[in-house]
Amino acid sequence: MNRKRTSALLIALCVIITFTAVLPGCGSRENDDKLIEAGLESAARMKEAVCSEAYRNIMSASAMVNDQEMVDIVSSENVNKYKAVYEVTFDPEKVLGTISDRFEGYDELSENLQKKIIAQVYGSLPSLINSGSGTTAMAFAALFNDGGSITHKAMTGRRTLVFVFESGCPVWVTYSSGDAGTVSYVSNWIVSDCTKIDSEGSLIKEFHLDNVPTVEVKKIR
Repeated sequence: MNRKRTSALLIALCVIITFTAVLPGCGSRENDDKLIEAGLESAARMKEAVCSEAYRNIMSASAMVNDQEMVDIVSSENVNKYKAVYEVTFDPEKVLGTISDRFEGYDELSENLQKKIIAQVYGSLPSLINSGSGTTAMAFAALFNDGGSITHKAMTGRRTLVFVFESGCPVWVTYSSGDAGTVSYVSNWIVSDCTKIDSEGSLIKEFHLDNVPTVEVKKIR
């Protein structure tokens, strides 16, 4: 009788462990889905802005943001469906050391000011990547960025996702958790060729992230 009870307990324990192990994976995928949905909606708004001549003329008369080649590239891509989604992670404090040569005073700052600087590090990376493509690319990406917020109680901290499509330019989205389960995000075009990105390594190469300390790229979709 004791053996039967022991066997029953072991079976029950195995079921509980298995069920518990499965739950986090499901939750993680569902949480990613919310971020991905928001990122695709943002990419669609960004494309709409690029394709609107009236919007471009209202926002700027500069030839850099009315560059026909860039307009044609974005106009032809299907941002409703991604080819892949990659997550980019890095230690922002280590990255800050490469961006600024005045990093020595960072430890003397208050926690609030440190958080402010870290937020700026996340925001500056897309511009840093686009700077390798010239001033036109930087101006174009800066004008046609996007942002918004969603309710996402499960996410904490910051996450960076890169959406790669069948053609055109990738979209870099940085998500930041806030109060009351709110997550804000900022989206930027990366002036690069989606067709050249088919792996974590090729993304690092195309974005010139080789020299960014602690950077890691993982395909999540």
